[in-house]
Amino acid sequence: MILLKMLKTFFCSLALVVLSVLYVGLLLSAGLSIIAGFLRTFGVDQIKMGIWYGVDLPVMFSIPFALLVALLLFFCGTYIKRSIVFCLSNLRI
Repeated sequence: MILLKMLKTFFCSLALVVLSVLYVGLLLSAGLSIIAGFLRTFGVDQIKMGIWYGVDLPVMFSIPFALLVALLLFFCGTYIKRSIVFCLSNLRI
């Protein structure tokens, strides 16, 4: 029983580190996506947005596309946060 508890604690602590880095990366990417959409719309030509290789997105669709990508990233982030809370609750028991 003690070995099982130690294994559970070990794997939850490893998962907590990985999930935390993933969560921060998702939030940072969502924020950068929104900033890039606004910058591209207001005239920064160095930012390229495309759907596939060689298919560029028109400038007027930059903000909606950036918001859509950010929404998907925030949505994934909510589930990652639930997993972080689950790992934390298993570590506290």
